Amino acid sequence: MSGIGLWRVSNQAPSRITPSEIGLERDLETWIEHDPSLLEHGLTIIGRQIRLDGGPLDLLAIDQQGRFVLIEIKRDRLRRDVVVQAIDYASSLERMSADDLRRCCSGYLQQKSAKSLDELLHERGTSLDENDDGLGVVIYLVGTGVDAHLDRMVSYLSDRAELAIRVVTFSVFSDGAGGAILAREIHEQVDTPRLNSSSTTGRRPAPVADELLAKADRLGLGDIVRPIYEASVEVGLYAQPHSKSFKIAPPQNRSYCLIYVPIDRPEHIHEGTLGLWIATDAFAHFFNITERELADALGGVGRVYANADTARRIASGLRELLGTL
Repeated sequence: MSGIGLWRVSNQAPSRITPSEIGLERDLETWIEHDPSLLEHGLTIIGRQIRLDGGPLDLLAIDQQGRFVLIEIKRDRLRRDVVVQAIDYASSLERMSADDLRRCCSGYLQQKSAKSLDELLHERGTSLDENDDGLGVVIYLVGTGVDAHLDRMVSYLSDRAELAIRVVTFSVFSDGAGGAILAREIHEQVDTPRLNSSSTTGRRPAPVADELLAKADRLGLGDIVRPIYEASVEVGLYAQPHSKSFKIAPPQNRSYCLIYVPIDRPEHIHEGTLGLWIATDAFAHFFNITERELADALGGVGRVYANADTARRIASGLRELLGTL
């Protein structure tokens, strides 16, 4: 965000707001811990300064899909070595046993939450012992600027290795009254077509998607899942099938989730409705759709328990908002 400027206008006269230094990376760490929506709505912090084989991880969270979210924070510009560090952390995390993960998070959650890690994951339809949906982990790299080569590296890893890496930078300004104004920039990584490959030419993965839709039918969820799936494909979104869920993703970057559609997850089924997650941040970032516009068109945002009528409204809203991409 180099070059950004803020002015306060009073009595027709603008006065520049002074940039402020972030004294310690722990400032950002504390702010994000207090309000993880600075990065993404729906995140729950489950650990801080967790000791991994690769070193101390600043923050660990889970998202609404039940994915682990690694948050690495730097007080200065993000450079290429932070990518290696974060991948090292991710590999360390994935090699940990379920019991080790519980121990790493238990002390923090006992202080900060009324729920255990197992309870938080259960609410999201997953568990440490049976995390077999292929959702992977998400990595957030957070700093006050970005090295010229980092975006290229992250885009390459996101596209070719399908790693979900997000880059977010903040600038801090003094408000003149002893407080601070925080400005955020989300750096977009765009998927690029692969040479000599047909793997990215379609947005409707098959036959895996057909098998997952058939499973939804067998579970009595077809009239909820199919309208959302079909509308998503129709408007050009990417419906990525996992073993127990669909992730509706933007074509610009398939590591992001617009709508999470669980299928073979009893925790998300309640009195004939299916618990979806509609991500306001991702719709705003990729399509410039506000939370109000999204809620008006789809009938709700965040955690939405959908029946067949709700699903048809969501499908209609997607067509209305996005047309054909």
